[in-house]
Amino acid sequence: MIGGPFGRFSHEKGTPRQIWIAGGIGVTPFLSWLRALDQHPLRGRVDFFYTSASADPPYAQEIRAIAERNSLVHVHFVNSSSDGRLTAERILATAEGNPGTLSVFLCGPAGLVRSFQTTFRHAGVAGRHIYCEHFDLR
Repeated sequence: MIGGPFGRFSHEKGTPRQIWIAGGIGVTPFLSWLRALDQHPLRGRVDFFYTSASADPPYAQEIRAIAERNSLVHVHFVNSSSDGRLTAERILATAEGNPGTLSVFLCGPAGLVRSFQTTFRHAGVAGRHIYCEHFDLR
C-alpha cells in the first residue's frame, strides 16, 4: 500500500528559527520546500544539513543555487564517508542559537531520525518543535 503525502510535514508549522536535517533520500521533502520558497517564504533563518555517503550528493548544485538566492538558507553538506557521522552537538554548534527557540525538521532513515529526536530533546528543543518524516529503503 502506498500513502501520502498528507501535508503534516511542513516548515510553516515551525518557529522562525529552524534546522532541517536530511539523511540520504530524506532530502526529498526539503528539496520541495526549497523549490517552493517563492510561494512559501521562510520567516527566519534555516540551517539545512544534508548528510550522505558522497562528496557530491544528489541535487547539491540545485540546493546551492537556491541558497545563493535566499540569504535565510544556510546549507551544510556532510559527507559521512570522510567527515564522520553528523551529530546533534555538531549541528547545534554550527547553527547557533538557543535550542528552546528552534524547530527541527528531520527526514531520513528511522535510526537517524530516532537518534536526533532524543538528542535534540535532551539539548532543550521542545518535543512539539521536532517534526519527523521517515525514509527507509527496504
